[in-house]
Amino acid sequence: ELNMAVNEAARLGSAIKDAALASQSVLVEATVQTRDDGYCPAVILSSEDALRVISTHAPRIIYLVERVFELAGEIEAARDELDDIGVERSPDHLKATQRRFAACDGQIGATIASFMIDGVLHTAVSTASWHDEFGDAVEAILENARESASAGQISKNLENAKAIERMAFVLVKHPSFNHGRVSFDKRMALAEILFQDCDPHTLSEITRRAENLFWLEQSGVKLDGT
Repeated sequence: ELNMAVNEAARLGSAIKDAALASQSVLVEATVQTRDDGYCPAVILSSEDALRVISTHAPRIIYLVERVFELAGEIEAARDELDDIGVERSPDHLKATQRRFAACDGQIGATIASFMIDGVLHTAVSTASWHDEFGDAVEAILENARESASAGQISKNLENAKAIERMAFVLVKHPSFNHGRVSFDKRMALAEILFQDCDPHTLSEITRRAENLFWLEQSGVKLDGT
């Protein structure tokens, strides 16, 4: 059951606004972009510490972003990821997740507050607990899809390998396989006649495997293919 009574993100945003008003700081709705070269020292604060620092030092400008949770957009993004994985776009688990979090649509899901004091960038981030639960639920669905897709690909590869093995046995047993002056191209031409539905890459794999089987047979290894 979702805890909608307490929204940590909305509470931080409201408290930051109150603190900014009390300290006469300028409140700006914007996200601070930081550099990766360490040029600007930065510190991450808890919500409580951020409010205490604002009240004590009264920074001139506070940058505040309250991100509204858009359920339809989040679900569509998850569907796009499922598409990329190669599975069904709208599985039952995703539909159930959408229904479960319907009441959260339009609520503040995350709040980011940033301000500078003595050349140090201070940032506080808070997310609603249901927002985190939604992220965990979607990630679990995506992870299951990745595992299923991986297992399906492994199964498909195994089936393809078995099919190539079967066709290679047919090819190596054909009277023309070792007739006259042989070459890979001639044997592949024979494979093309025998297996007309196969693409050139598969025909090459069949021929290569047939040549290996022929070498094994000539070496005295008994072939048990069907």
